[in-house]
Amino acid sequence: MKRLAWVLAAATLLAATHAPKHVGKRIRPIVVILNGTHLSVNPGPRFYHYHLLVPVRRIIEAIGLQFQRSGRNVTTYVGAKQIMLRIGSTRALVDGDPVYLDAAPVEIGNTLYAPLRFFTAALDAQANFDRQTNSVEIVSSLVGRSGPGTSGTGTRTRGTVTAVDLDSSPTTVTLTYNASVRTLPINANAQVIVQDVNTGTSNSGELSDIHAGDWAQVTLDRSGRVKQVVDAYGSHTGTIAAAASGVIVLGDGHVISPSRATSITLNGSAVTIDRLQVGDAVAVRYNIDTSEPRQIIATRKVTPATPTAGTPVIESVSVSPEHPLRKGDTLYVSLRGTPGGLASYDLGPYVTGLPLRESASGSYAGNYRVAAGVNFADVPVFGHLNVRGADAPAGESSTLVSVSTEPPGINDFAPGNGVTVNTSRPSIYATFGAGVVPVNASSAMIEVNGHDVTSAATRSARFIDYMPEVDYRNGPVRVIVRVADEAGNTATKSWTFYIKSR
Repeated sequence: MKRLAWVLAAATLLAATHAPKHVGKRIRPIVVILNGTHLSVNPGPRFYHYHLLVPVRRIIEAIGLQFQRSGRNVTTYVGAKQIMLRIGSTRALVDGDPVYLDAAPVEIGNTLYAPLRFFTAALDAQANFDRQTNSVEIVSSLVGRSGPGTSGTGTRTRGTVTAVDLDSSPTTVTLTYNASVRTLPINANAQVIVQDVNTGTSNSGELSDIHAGDWAQVTLDRSGRVKQVVDAYGSHTGTIAAAASGVIVLGDGHVISPSRATSITLNGSAVTIDRLQVGDAVAVRYNIDTSEPRQIIATRKVTPATPTAGTPVIESVSVSPEHPLRKGDTLYVSLRGTPGGLASYDLGPYVTGLPLRESASGSYAGNYRVAAGVNFADVPVFGHLNVRGADAPAGESSTLVSVSTEPPGINDFAPGNGVTVNTSRPSIYATFGAGVVPVNASSAMIEVNGHDVTSAATRSARFIDYMPEVDYRNGPVRVIVRVADEAGNTATKSWTFYIKSR
């Protein structure tokens, strides 16, 4: 009962923070009407700290514009005009000129919201909130002219991934958007980009990296052949602090309420949400359009069973090396136990059924070469052994394994690319977003106008900040920032700003 009370208290606190107070009233959902047509938006607009906020991505894409996100920055284009929005900032930029908003954009439940003024001031749209009908009405001349899903070099289609068929020839991806379902053949030379919007990472991937429940945008050329697939999802990791009644709460207060479509596994086996317990480590994968958790991968430490007489045993499971691994690295696994058996191992619930070969009596060994698209953190290696038809109680490594094949994100930087500043000693910085493994703070470096100034910079796992000790001349200043995670994956960002001081 205490756990249930904790879950309900956390959920109540979350709702109280993100919604206006209505006493004795049922809160009607706010609908969106775009050029006279009701637009399916879930989650929809909402009041937050007494400001009406509207989901950004769904509206931008419905108008027919591109939605590009890098860390806390969102960029879109209206013709040749560039529009930039930053989470937490009341200042948007239109071709570098500031447009001030009445509230800062905020992310709620993996959905990015912005005030209605963003659409009127930055996107050349007319927008207003009708309290009588409880609706947001947006009128944009861009709809129909740019056409949702249309680009100058072909067409785009988008939606939630409902199926990925890797066995068909050619392989296919099925997208669902509102009531429309479309299956697209993916040719071998199509580019696949996988984005985690929470960590700000965007990397080349394989079709196998696309999961059902992700949000994808597919670009086709004029002949209808797929040129590019951009697969985007949200992620969240943590340890369960409370669990009851189909809801779990993580240690950071994040509340997860899965739907019937959510896939849940525990140590690689399919389970229901009620099987998860306090202390389980979980990785959650979200649909960024609906904020629905579509995949929950949980791991739990195995308590070895006491073997009975004659039952085979696993004495130990060990791994090498012990540091995080990246693509191309090799993990070596050793198992000691009853001789003469068939042995295998699992890397948590992520990679399973890998064979071990008996190299000496009772000593089994194997190795795994890290492939692209495999990412997980702090999971044990589970060993399995069968001798003459009898299974040994599962073994578990004491060392946890982390694998990352994606570089960290360089999410934010300043002064911005192309920006002109009026000081000869501007503060130059960049912020980092970790993927599945932490950023290695000592790897961060910064170069300004061809000079390595890292030794004079302040570095952490979250940022690098350099305050010049000398005056820079008027003109361009080129910056290069590089950082790596603990697996050795490297990210680089370069940009140029300008100084014009008196």
